Amino acid sequence: MTATQTTEANRTAFLRNTALNVGRIIREVLPAASAMTVDTSTRTLHEVRDETGNVLWYAPASGRHDLDEHLATIERLLGDAITMGGLRAAGWERTLDGCMFRAVQLPPPSRHARAYVLHEGMVCHVHVDLAPADVSSITLVDPDGAEMRETRDRVRAAIVNSGYDLPHGAMDIECHGSGTPGPSADLAIACAILAAAGHINPRALKRTVLVGELGLDGRLRDPRVTVRFADVCGPYRRLIVAAPSAPAYAAYPVIPGGSVHAATDLSQALAFLAQPINP
Repeated sequence: MTATQTTEANRTAFLRNTALNVGRIIREVLPAASAMTVDTSTRTLHEVRDETGNVLWYAPASGRHDLDEHLATIERLLGDAITMGGLRAAGWERTLDGCMFRAVQLPPPSRHARAYVLHEGMVCHVHVDLAPADVSSITLVDPDGAEMRETRDRVRAAIVNSGYDLPHGAMDIECHGSGTPGPSADLAIACAILAAAGHINPRALKRTVLVGELGLDGRLRDPRVTVRFADVCGPYRRLIVAAPSAPAYAAYPVIPGGSVHAATDLSQALAFLAQPINP
């Protein structure tokens, strides 16, 4: 990378980080904020909109607004960023109001997802928290707080090789419950990550038990564990398992009216999750 390319990359990163920090401040007052318009001539915040385009705040705002007390901080950050130049390269697009106005998409707010693994010897709830960050990272820990690097790398490879983009941001994944999460938790971890990333609705994971080991190519393997009726009864209505295990698991209905699905790979598991669950 040349010196010029390095400078441009650093400038773009600085501008995106500014949008991240300004977005956090704005969402303290306006949680639904999705985009802002900046007046580059005065280096001030001009407008804030939600994801449907509705105006949440504008300058000069009519009457007093809770965002007003944050404007000095916001506009100091914007002023430092605008003087850097390279706005278009960082996604600060011109608007129809004139060349001095730039529309900036705010980084998505923090997102969360939860998935469940239950079988003989283990009860595990997988919690994923995805927060905006300038540098992406994934941290996965077991119930004792120890990092699970091998599992993290295996699941990450399975997601990418299945054709899904990993989300940009800082991702913290925690496994809570009894027993040590082994390869049988791979499918639940991957689905929780993809739910937090927006590939599936996090609500699709509710009342669903996921059991399966992932290969690096995204195919599912038999984790060689036993799922008992007692493990999945109660609030759960759906069991998704690796295809080689399906004949054995078919003998264990989740609960009356529930369902068992056998998936050959990660993509098929997501397709099952997209189907409506029995009430």
